Order: sequence, then structure tokens, then C-alpha cells
Amino acid sequence: MSAYMGQNDTPVSPALPPPYDTIQELEARRQSLLRQQSTSVTTQLRLSIWTVYRQLFSIVCLANIAGVLFVTIRGISSSQPPLTDLITAAVANLTIAVVIRQDYVTNGLFAACWNVSHAAPLRLRCKLALVYENGGVHSGSAVGALLWTVVFLGFLIPQALHATWRSTFVLSCGLVLLLILVVVVLGALPQVRRRHHNFFENTHRIGGWVSVLLYWPTLLLFIQDRGGLSNADGRPLWLVLLRTPTFWMLLVITINIAYPWMLLRKVNVTKVERLSNHAIRVYFSPRERIPALRGSAISDKPLHEWHSFAMIPDVDGSDGGASSCIISRAGDWTDKIICTPPTFFYMRGLSKTGVLGMAKVFRSVVLMSTGSGIGPCLAVMGQMPDTKMRVIWSAPEPVETFGKKICEHVLSSDPRAVILNTRQPGQHRPDLVALAFEVYLAQKAEAVFFISNRKLTKKVVKGLQAKGVPVFAPIFDS
Repeated sequence: MSAYMGQNDTPVSPALPPPYDTIQELEARRQSLLRQQSTSVTTQLRLSIWTVYRQLFSIVCLANIAGVLFVTIRGISSSQPPLTDLITAAVANLTIAVVIRQDYVTNGLFAACWNVSHAAPLRLRCKLALVYENGGVHSGSAVGALLWTVVFLGFLIPQALHATWRSTFVLSCGLVLLLILVVVVLGALPQVRRRHHNFFENTHRIGGWVSVLLYWPTLLLFIQDRGGLSNADGRPLWLVLLRTPTFWMLLVITINIAYPWMLLRKVNVTKVERLSNHAIRVYFSPRERIPALRGSAISDKPLHEWHSFAMIPDVDGSDGGASSCIISRAGDWTDKIICTPPTFFYMRGLSKTGVLGMAKVFRSVVLMSTGSGIGPCLAVMGQMPDTKMRVIWSAPEPVETFGKKICEHVLSSDPRAVILNTRQPGQHRPDLVALAFEVYLAQKAEAVFFISNRKLTKKVVKGLQAKGVPVFAPIFDS
């Protein structure tokens, strides 16, 4: 097995001798893995459909459905509609949806999972490594908020029609909130998100802001009206607010929405390295130091769109301590940036830990990527001294597209790295599943991490899982 560095300087590294005493031992492990993973329909459905993300989504949704049924049945049999319980539950779900997506929560979850020892059972470490799929809680809570809002209006509208509800503003705000939540949820559907990413971003951001702005006056009027929380004993409004759970949850939501924007900053670009017409490497001011194993979202127009990139640390000090990222052509925004690189970008909030950060819980892993997916891999190479790494990188013209410096960086981290040129004359596109499986066996690795596009990620993950290999990759529907 060898790595490829380009057509003009092809030979790079010799084959990796397997760390097994005999070929028979390697074959025994291969057969053992294949026996572990049944090819039954049930197993295949579990691997391809019943992911951790969807499990979390389903658990949250089912819990909300059970709660809605309980409160609705109790409300129908009662003379007093449970409006307070309904709006509290809706806001509680929104609070969870907002908080679980915060940078400090993500980093905290990753850090907690990192504390597990390499001596812990592999099955446990594989479960912990899936912490990045917590987006299922976010999506499930958003759907739960929509569900509770529908039921809330279901009780409120009859009262309005019978003139037993004094505040038409609360009803109007409720209907607008319902419309916003519907648009936000529909805009976040995987099919819509893939085809209309800007629509998804804008509806999520603007819809969230408008929802919070509407909730505050709605809460105040809701407290004063007879259908809401009682203040008939003459208590001042501020005291009632302090004793209202919804007030505190709205305060948490508001703070968590505001704080990343309070950290909005302009970061200067110190250097742009043009790797090719397909990709550039952007170096940021050394004052903006990104911690190891993290990435940041950047934008040239903060209110329009944001794009997340893994940040490559300056390991040897050759770049003056500046973090950098690789931007390759993947749409209108990246095309614009590559053609006319700006002299600065905006960043907000904290840098966030990514999928590859969970390689830290394993003794040995295989990092596999295609094209510009090597960027996130570079961000973790050399940052995990207790984790052995093998690298497989498949790209069209790696040297010509991404530069010899990046290829040398890969080989310095893994001298036996497999770097494949998918456009080499006479060479067919590699079977990444078979290649990853071979290196995984030879290295006695505990897991494979794969970074690529959606279609190829789905294919490789499914293929490796069918062979019994623990494989981790970004999800595209969170």
C-alpha cells in the first residue's frame, strides 16, 4: 500500500506491515468482524435509519406527545383550560432547542465524554463518541414546541370566539408564532435545507428572533388576563413574573440568543494562500487563537449567512501562531471567496468542537477524507498524543489542488499515509470501503472517522458498518 504525491514525484511511502504476528491472525480478525455484524433487514435498518440522532429525536417527540395527550385530556374534562401549562411546555421546549445548540454546551458535552479512559470498554467509548448527534434533541424539542403551540391555540380560539378571552393580542401573537414555527420547522427539513440553505439559515435566525420578541409582550398580557396566571390578589407584575417559570425560560432563551452576537468580532486575514483555482488557505490574525480540536463559523456578511470550518493550528510556529482554514469550491459563497478573498471575516460566539474531536477517546483510529475534507483532519493531526492515527486521503490531483505543503503536513503526521489521486491516468476511483477496512485491520484500529460529501459519506458509513467497523462521520440532517 502506498501514498501518492503527484505525477512528477510519485513514490512516497512503503506499504505498512501489519502489526500482527501472522497473516492468519489478521484474517481471523476480519472474519470475526464480519460475523459480528448480521446482514439481516433489521440490522441494516438500524444502521441506516435508526441512528442516534433519530433515536433522540423520537424520544423527545414521543415524550411531548405523551405530555400533550395528558394535559389535553385533563383540560377537556376541566372547566378551566390548561393554558398556563400549555404555554409553559411550549417555551420549555424552545429553551431546550436553543440551549442544546450553544457552543459552550457542545464543548462541555465533548469535554465530558473525553474524560473516559482508554481502558474503558470499546462499546462504551463508541457510544460516547456519538455525542455529536445530540442535534436530535434540538430538532425534537423544536417540533415539540410547535405541537404545544398548536394545542394552546386549540384551547384559546374557542374562548376568543365566545368572547371569554379579553386580550385579542395574545391570540394574534399566538397565531403569528404558530406560523413562524411552521416555517422554521419546514425550512429545517433535510430536503429543503440541502436545496435552499440560505432560506434555512434566514428562517432559523430571523424566525427565532421574531419569536422571542413576540413572546415577551405575550407573556405580560397573558399574566394580566383571566385565562393566564392570576394576579387578582393585587401583587405587582414584577413579582408575578419572578414566580413564573416561563419568564425565567424566556430570559435564558434571550441571553443565549444574544450572547454569540455580543461576541461578534472582525478578524483580520493575515495571508491568503492560493492553493489552486479550486481552493485557498486563509490565515487569521494570531490574536484570534482557536483552541485545538475546534472550528469556527465565519462570514463576510454577518446577517446573511455563516459557514463553519475546522481551524488548523500552527503546530511548528512557521505561520506565526496563526490559525488557518481551507476553503474549497462548494457553492456560490465559496466561489466568491476564492475569486476575491476578503481582508477580514466576522466570527461570533466560541469556537466549537467537531466530530473528529471524538477520536480522542480511542487508542488508534483511521482518518479518511476526500477532497477538502482533509482540512478537518489537519486540525486534529498532532493534537492527540495518546491516539495513533492512520490517514487515507482521496482527492483529484492532491498536490496541484491543495499544494505540496498540505501533502507534506499529512505525511509528517502519518509517514505511511495513503494519498490517492483520483485523476491519475489509468487509475480507477478507489473502493474507499475496502481500503479503509484493510487499513483498519492492519493498524488494529478501534474506529474509522470519515469526512466527505453527503452521498459518499452515506455509502462509506453503511459499507463499514456492515463489516462491523465503528465508523463516525458528520450528519447532514441536524
